[in-house]
Amino acid sequence: MGTSIVRYKTAKNRALSWGVLRGENIFTIDLKMDSHRDVMDRYFNDRLDFDAAISQATIPLANALLYAPVSTDIQILCQGLNYADHRAEGGLNEGSPDQENLIFPKAGSSICGPNDEIIRPRGCELLDYEIELGLIIKSDILESRRINEDDLESLIGGLILANDVSARDFQFGAPAMQWFRGKSQKTFCPMGPVLYLLDKDDLAQLYQLRLTLRLNGEVKQDTTTDLLIHKPAATLADLSTYVGIRTGDCILTGTPGGVLLDIDMKTGLSIMLNLKNDTKRRDKFVAAQLAKTRYLQPGDVLELDIKSLDGNIDLGRQTNQIIDALPDAC
Repeated sequence: MGTSIVRYKTAKNRALSWGVLRGENIFTIDLKMDSHRDVMDRYFNDRLDFDAAISQATIPLANALLYAPVSTDIQILCQGLNYADHRAEGGLNEGSPDQENLIFPKAGSSICGPNDEIIRPRGCELLDYEIELGLIIKSDILESRRINEDDLESLIGGLILANDVSARDFQFGAPAMQWFRGKSQKTFCPMGPVLYLLDKDDLAQLYQLRLTLRLNGEVKQDTTTDLLIHKPAATLADLSTYVGIRTGDCILTGTPGGVLLDIDMKTGLSIMLNLKNDTKRRDKFVAAQLAKTRYLQPGDVLELDIKSLDGNIDLGRQTNQIIDALPDAC
């Protein structure tokens, strides 16, 4: 069984610390480690020293302020439309592993803590959520290579819960369909609370994880990872043909159905027919979406969790409230 790592501060100790989460208690790790890469290096390459450094003194989880357990200098590569039901609500067919794997980047500066407020940017009317399983890379993949399921033990070091928050009006209403801008605003990637470092037997659970997102207490997304269209081995092999991936980077594996975005044929046509007119395309898209759906508003609360079906793997819970950017914010 793997190990749940958290990064935290307390009222008595304002320095960022690393700890092992067991139940409702944190056990401090008495090692100098600046980033999650350092944590992974010690865990996977010097396990006896790592285990010996876990303090027996405990800190109640309720007394800790939790931070994202990954550094913001990482590369985040996201899979889009990787669940059939999400493809359907996006106006597409169900998809298959034979079709192209949609990949796009998300800025590391969008990372925030698991309980931080999510800031709706000025001018954003269509703020949306996307629960996703994140894979934290264990070793560099710098050259094109074939990758199968047996290789994953050496390539995936950890699992993490993430929310790929999206400004749909920025994403679809801006010139040339600005996915990066729509996905990379500050606070648009709550991560954690747990970085779950994998042991060998955990990989058997990779396709038995349940993702659940609640909006104001109502379940909106609820699915399992066995429904992923493009599985991690195939995705990493595909990525290796055109991008370098380094230890500590994150692959977000896609979100299931249940997001607020709802693109039917009429909406899709309005986008395509106004592809060269940014203002008109955005106005029509926003109006069509607001006529169908209530998007995220200040005061809304999101609760996300990912657990294995047998309960042995628990990536913790995120709880985030939506707020508006301050009037004088950029």
